[in-house]
Formats: sequence, C-alpha cells, structure tokens
Amino acid sequence: MKKILTMAAAALVLGGCSSIETAESMPNPDQRVVDSRLNISTDLNATYCEGKGFEKYMEREKYYTFTCKDGSFFNIAK
Repeated sequence: MKKILTMAAAALVLGGCSSIETAESMPNPDQRVVDSRLNISTDLNATYCEGKGFEKYMEREKYYTFTCKDGSFFNIAK
C-alpha cells in the first residue's frame, strides 16, 4: 500500500492529473505503471476533491497531505 501511495504522490508531483500523453513522451515507458499512477490520481481526485483537482501535496513523517483546489485537504497514512 505504501508503494502505491508513493507512486500516486510522485504522479501528482511530476505530472498532476494529466492525460496518458505523458507516457508517450517518456522514453521506454512502462505503460502499466503510468496507467496505475493516473488511475490512482484520478480516484483520489474524484473521491476527495470532487473532480476539481489538486493544488499541492506535502509529505510528512507519518502521512501525505493533499490540498484540493477548493481549499479542502485530506491526509493518507504512509
């Protein structure tokens, strides 16, 4: 679970909630990893941000904090 959340956080930091075009621009992309990251980002966005998107992400000692564009935020334990 920690690995999945780390990948989700990395996807948010590096690419936000972008389309699959990101994978096509990378050299030798592993499509499954990219798809998984995008699916996790999309799920978090839909569940916690009501589809409005993320504004920022912070990694803390015991959890990750995501802030939605509408100002609300949520934490996910590591």
